[in-house]
Order: sequence, then structure tokens, then C-alpha cells
Amino acid sequence: MKPQFHWMVKFATVALVIAAMTAVRATAAQVTATLDNSSIALGDSAQLTISISGGNDTEPELPAVSGLEFMRVGQSSSFQSINGAVTSSVSLIYQVTPDRAGTFTIPAIRLPGGGSSEPLTLQVSRSAGGAMSSSSANLPPPNVPAGMAEATDSANGQPAFLRVVMPKRQLYAGELVPVQVKAYFSADMSASLGGLPSLNSDAFTLNKLDTKPAQTQEIIGGQAYNVLTWSSALTAVKSGDYALNLELPVVVRVQQRGGGGDSPFNDPFFNQFFSRTVEKPFTLHSGSESVKVLPLPAAGRPADFSGAVGEFEMSSEAAPTQLTAGDPITLRLKVSGQGNFDRVYAPALQASSDWKTYPPSAQFAPEDSAGYGGTKTFEEAVIPLKAGQEKIPAIAFSYFDP
Repeated sequence: MKPQFHWMVKFATVALVIAAMTAVRATAAQVTATLDNSSIALGDSAQLTISISGGNDTEPELPAVSGLEFMRVGQSSSFQSINGAVTSSVSLIYQVTPDRAGTFTIPAIRLPGGGSSEPLTLQVSRSAGGAMSSSSANLPPPNVPAGMAEATDSANGQPAFLRVVMPKRQLYAGELVPVQVKAYFSADMSASLGGLPSLNSDAFTLNKLDTKPAQTQEIIGGQAYNVLTWSSALTAVKSGDYALNLELPVVVRVQQRGGGGDSPFNDPFFNQFFSRTVEKPFTLHSGSESVKVLPLPAAGRPADFSGAVGEFEMSSEAAPTQLTAGDPITLRLKVSGQGNFDRVYAPALQASSDWKTYPPSAQFAPEDSAGYGGTKTFEEAVIPLKAGQEKIPAIAFSYFDP
């Protein structure tokens, strides 16, 4: 089937009761910024929350900080109406991910219309936050259950290797696909993780990995392997042909002869007591299999398309349906399905002479650990400015279905 853009439109009707409206008094905007954790390890992320109160609907522009990546992950809003006077506050939530260790300063967040937060400091340590503890990092003991099925693929005799399992090798830009990252270790190896798998390419992004991968065992080519599996989702960032390569830091423990050489008994049994165990770090690579990333078609693209790619459905509801003019209505929109929910933005109702609107909040409820499927719920407070039988205008959500 030829890929096409799809958009959905839902309606809601609200009955209003005639009543006098009270003017809303504008207040000076206030902005605060907080980090959920001011000290993290390299490989982890911190959550930055920017709270704005006082009726300023303008989203602040985040300052660029070298070494830190900011990604918008959510928003929440609150509204209060007392005798027709409405006050609102909004909290913008960002994921902050460092690309190196050090001390970073996030400058004051300023609003275009006034208001400023205090600067924040984020300390990033060199130890990998994704690395497991010494107890959980150790691979399972080399025992293979009887009757285990043997894998049909080949390991080429490698003692350890890394693989990426994905449903297809041709994607659209922005498309999110489920993937598995699997690290194989020969059952007679003694090794531990030095961190989490990471991408070695700027053409893709990988959803956050669990620090505790699933542990299983497989037989490949007659050899037993302990297997660590991370389930995640991969996004193609830009179109073109790119090599998909992941790397995983590993620490291997090997027996090494001591400085005194063999034992005086010249016997292998006694020689083992004159050796020592040393740890040697190395990096596993998944290889460089090519992935073709197609550009999104330009023909038929709706003007309100925000980059959502996947299979989605939308529903809407409004409450209350009977109220006094000037009181707020909560408009709730739900987008469900599978795809890149980070590019699913609120299909909000726009302000007009009939409606006053406030910034919508967003909450995502994933159906799986990778965040591939789920439901994103948007809530927006809207205020009717005149009495009578009114209908909320059509609200459209556009997405690309590959």
C-alpha cells in the first residue's frame, strides 16, 4: 500500500448558561526552574521542570549549554476560576542528557514578557550511571539447561559479540521501530558490563535503555552463550543510507601469570596459585549494517503536520457541558496507537473572539517499556466568551502512516 497522510477531526458540543462575566486581572509572570537531581552519572538523564505562573502563555527559549541536550518530554497545567477571575500556571518538563562528565551551569530561564528563574548547576560524574552494580553486572553462570533449542544463526566462533534485532532495514525519517540490543558472551567467559549500549551515529536515536537487561542463554553453532537483551525503540533522524552501529563497554577478567613465572614444582596444578586475575576493558561493536532512511513525502502533506509518524487514533471529550459564560471548560484529547509520541503535539483549540484558551498539558502512558505504543492525553482549559448554544470548533491531528 502506498504510504499516505491521514488526519482526523473530532467535534465536541458545549451548552452555555447566560451569566455576567468578570474581567480577568493580569498579573506579573513568575518563572522557576528545578532539577529533580543535581548530581547524576554519565549515561543518565536529569529532569528539568520550568514552572510559569501569572498568565504568561509564552514558552521560554532554553539557553544552549555545551555538553547538554534538552528534549521536551511533557507539560502540565493548572487553572483556577474564582468569581470569573481565572489564574493559570504551566509546567514544562525537559529531559537533560549530558554527553560528557563535568560541572554544567544552566543559565537563568527568561520569559520574553519578563520574569526570570535562578541559574542551576548539574554535576555529571565519570562513572557510567547505566552500569550495573558488581553483583548484577556479572553474567550468569555457565550452565545451559538441558533441551535448550540451538539458534540457527552463526557466531563465527566469536567469544563475545553484539547484535541489533529490528523488524526492517528501510525506514522513514521520524519513524520509530521496536528493536532489541543483544550482547552474547561465551558461557566460559567471566565478564561484566562497563556501561549501556550506545549509538555510534547521529542518524538515529535510541530510547532510554533499562539498566537491568533480560538474561537468557542460547546455543549457537554448538557453543553456549549467556545473552543480555535490552528492548527499546529506534528512530531514524534524517534521510539517506547510514550504517547502524552500536557499541557496548565490557570488562573481561582473565588469568595472568605472576611476575615470578611458573611454580617451582613445574606442575599445572601448582601453577594456578602463582597467577593472578586482571580486568581488561574492551568494546563490543554490533557491526555496520546499512539502513535506508526515506524522506517523508511532500505531496499531500497537511499544513499542521508536526512530524508524527505511526498508526494513531484520536478521541475527544469536554466537561462540563453546562456552565456559566466565563467559566473554564476542560477539553481532553487522547491520541492512541504506535509511533513516535515525542512528535505528537497537542492539537489545541486556537483562541478567537468566541474562546479564550490556555496552554494544554500533556501526559504519556506507555504500553511497553520501550515507549513504542501507548496513549498521549492532552488537557486544555478553554473559556467561552459569550452565552448561548455553542459548538467547539473542529480540531485536527495529522500524522504519516508508513
